[in-house]
Amino acid sequence: MDLTSMFSHDQIAVAGCFVALGVCGLFMSLSYHFGSAGRKSESKRSILIAEHREKQAEQDRRKAA
Repeated sequence: MDLTSMFSHDQIAVAGCFVALGVCGLFMSLSYHFGSAGRKSESKRSILIAEHREKQAEQDRRKAA
């Protein structure tokens, strides 16, 4: 399949730019997910869940008393 016979050079360049943007976005999301920022957000999430469970347990103890 010869792309130059189906598309002009400008169209191929524009498609290449969109592919490059998509690849950069993919790398950025992987970097965030596996990098230090992703780990920090994960630890914040687990802290918030633990605090919520603690509040629920305290409310349950008050209701039982």
